Amino acid sequence: MNDIEIRICVECGSQFLKSKSKMKNLCPECASILYGYENCKHIFKNGRCIKCFWNGSRSDYIKLLSDKF
Repeated sequence: MNDIEIRICVECGSQFLKSKSKMKNLCPECASILYGYENCKHIFKNGRCIKCFWNGSRSDYIKLLSDKF
C-alpha cells in the first residue's frame, strides 16, 4: 500500500510516488538536482514516468540549475 501513496513536489509541483523519493516533499528529479540523491531512470508513457509518476515538470530554479550541468 505504501508504494502507491502519491505526493506533490514542493519544488516543481509534480505528483510523484512517495516510495520512489528519498525526500518527503521532493520528487526524485528535484531531490537529485538539489541534494544529489540518486534520480529515477525515467521511462515516460502518456506524459508520466512509469517508475516514479513524475510528469517532467521543472521549476524555474531547477531549470537554471540543470542548464549549468
